[in-house]
Amino acid sequence: MATQPKVRKFAGDLRLFEFGAGADRIAVIPDTDDKFGNKPLEQSSLTFSYEAGDTTEIKSKRRDDRYNQIIHTDANPGATSLSIGALEVPPAILARMLYGSAVSASVEAGAAENLSIAVHSKDAPVKLPNRFVLAVPAPVFKKGDVDLVVGVDYAVDNRQGILIPLPAGKIQHGDVLTASYSYDGYLQTAINGGAVPNKSFMILGDVQDRISGENGLLRIPQVDLTVDGDVDWFSDEPIQVTLTGPVIFRSEESALYTFEVYEQKAG
Repeated sequence: MATQPKVRKFAGDLRLFEFGAGADRIAVIPDTDDKFGNKPLEQSSLTFSYEAGDTTEIKSKRRDDRYNQIIHTDANPGATSLSIGALEVPPAILARMLYGSAVSASVEAGAAENLSIAVHSKDAPVKLPNRFVLAVPAPVFKKGDVDLVVGVDYAVDNRQGILIPLPAGKIQHGDVLTASYSYDGYLQTAINGGAVPNKSFMILGDVQDRISGENGLLRIPQVDLTVDGDVDWFSDEPIQVTLTGPVIFRSEESALYTFEVYEQKAG
């Protein structure tokens, strides 16, 4: 019986887990309905690259035709790298765009009472600790025992949680104000940009050959990813980023990465 040519056309779900403390692996797109608790990343490409290692050649210096001919060669192992074309930008990938680290948190609705707010410069907006500051009850800001007046001494960006000193008001450089306000609950991702050029991820790939129907499991224990090239934040098109970086050999693993193809036997 003739064997069908193994023409391949792969599709797959890539799940990225960011390295946490110790053995912790943090789902990049948490989803309680997903079997792995981690929704697959919407992506358009997965590319492996290999850069060959240095080659050592030993050449003969004998006379005649053997002169300068290679009699021994030895090639050192090379390095494998990975590239992913991401079509969506969850917080962990957004942090890669800023070359920083991200911390996500759920903030419950609450109130701040007599909170100290330092004003380093009256010419610059002052960020409050909370977003979605409520207009009712009205926020109260004091300088010592003196109540400051909204619209005269300051303005507030309630959504961003920003205090804006007004030029003719009582707020001066170096003042320490007290603030009392209520705020709504919200989800927040804070990114400290510019500090972390790359981050370590584990990748699981649930792969299918679209032609033969064979299934495959790709497992990459560690790849250190960063954003390749510049990203236009204000592009007319939805942002797409290319994540790239070296695949790292971990000491507890038996291989740099593994890919297993499997097909269920007919009953």
